Amino acid sequence: MPYPIQRPLALFFCVFVSHAMAGDMAECAKIEDKDKRNYCMASYAASGTYCDMIKSYEMRRDCMSKVVQKQRELSYKIVRKTKPPEEEAK
Repeated sequence: MPYPIQRPLALFFCVFVSHAMAGDMAECAKIEDKDKRNYCMASYAASGTYCDMIKSYEMRRDCMSKVVQKQRELSYKIVRKTKPPEEEAK
C-alpha cells in the first residue's frame, strides 16, 4: 500500500477504535475483526497482552504505544487525598 494512503487509513482506524472503546470491554468483544477487537481490548484494559495478539505490525506498534501512554497516565496521576469531615470543620 502506498505511503500516502497508509497514514489516512491508520488515522481512520485509530478514530474508529477510539469510538469503539468508548463503551466497555463488552462492546470490544462484539467486534468481528480479531486485530481490531484486540486493539480495542488493549486500549480499554491498558494491557499489552492484547496488543501481542495483533497480527499487523503497524497496529501492534500503535497499540503498544497507546497502552504505555495509558499506563503512564495511570501511574503518574496525582491523587489528592481528601481530609476527613472532622478535620475540614476546624
